[in-house]
Amino acid sequence: MISRILIVMVCGWLCNFPVDAAPPAATLNAFDRYAAAVEDRIRSDSSTANFLRILPAESKRLRVRTGEVLAESGQSLGLKPDVAIPNGQVQHWLGAAFLQNATLDGILPRLRNYNNRSRYMMPEIIVSRLTDHHGDVFQVYLRLAEKAILSGVFDLNLRVVYRNAGPGRLGIESRSKSVVEVSDTSAPAGSAGQDRGLLWALNHYWRILQTDGGVYVECEALVLSRQIPMLLSWIARPIIANEARGSLIKTVSATIRIMNSPEAVN
Repeated sequence: MISRILIVMVCGWLCNFPVDAAPPAATLNAFDRYAAAVEDRIRSDSSTANFLRILPAESKRLRVRTGEVLAESGQSLGLKPDVAIPNGQVQHWLGAAFLQNATLDGILPRLRNYNNRSRYMMPEIIVSRLTDHHGDVFQVYLRLAEKAILSGVFDLNLRVVYRNAGPGRLGIESRSKSVVEVSDTSAPAGSAGQDRGLLWALNHYWRILQTDGGVYVECEALVLSRQIPMLLSWIARPIIANEARGSLIKTVSATIRIMNSPEAVN
């Protein structure tokens, strides 16, 4: 009962937030600095024992090899950059899983099959479409339906870059170039509705390691949204963090399904 009351209070705050609360330039610039710090660390990790950040411990590798999907906050892992986000907040989480009997050569064409991705990521991903492709750089359009504290439908344009991180290692950097909240799932692509500040940016950084008879998969997610008022912070932060953790677990689980799908090409 108490948890329901807290959620109602947070939803009341969200619903009363001014319509068309577009992200301030200072917020987006700060997020770019935050993301750049994360990307610099990931690239420096690529050729070291820190390539995986959740799974160096054998105890955690055993857990994912039994089918469990792990999720830990960037802060708990000591990975949160010291970058303030004015008028905004960043949910920073890492997820990990394992796919038995998989190889990088086998999963790569499945990961790059963006036109078919929604089939394995419904109901969160309604539409997925490759809009451009040059070498290892892909431009992707997604329509994302979030059903957390408040429902929202978003059109995302992503720039996805694949990087060879060494033998048996693959890095994938997915950065949102634009995020538009639309009115509903049937709205024309890019037709902006009210911007409630629920999602302003979404970056995913994937690290994949082939070993132990399969592939270990880690995803580091950065989610930018508007700032929580100070008076509601103690109530809203754990609820929002729990939703972000659950959303990442769904994303990692769906990506494992994609890697294991029978369809490698359109």
